[in-house]
Amino acid sequence: MEQNALRISGVLEKQYPPRVSPAGVAHQDILVTHRSRQLEAGSAREVRLVLTVHLAGELVNLARALSLGDRIVISGFLAPASYRESEKLVLHAQTLDRQD
Repeated sequence: MEQNALRISGVLEKQYPPRVSPAGVAHQDILVTHRSRQLEAGSAREVRLVLTVHLAGELVNLARALSLGDRIVISGFLAPASYRESEKLVLHAQTLDRQD
């Protein structure tokens, strides 16, 4: 079986307005900025990125308690942003925690 799991930390930069699906499930997208230094081929590499994170269900309620600038840790899986944008990936959160 293939694996698709990601755990990343960063800073909450933006919260888009929550919405509710026709099935009654809450959804919300957030933007998270990440900065780190990683070792690649024996050399240090600085990584900077902005990642769209999709929240669903109870995670939308958890996000209400967050403020812009909060450091958070997210784990989940990667999926295409849409069927039309199959090259753009979004992290679908399964856990969301404030980092102290």
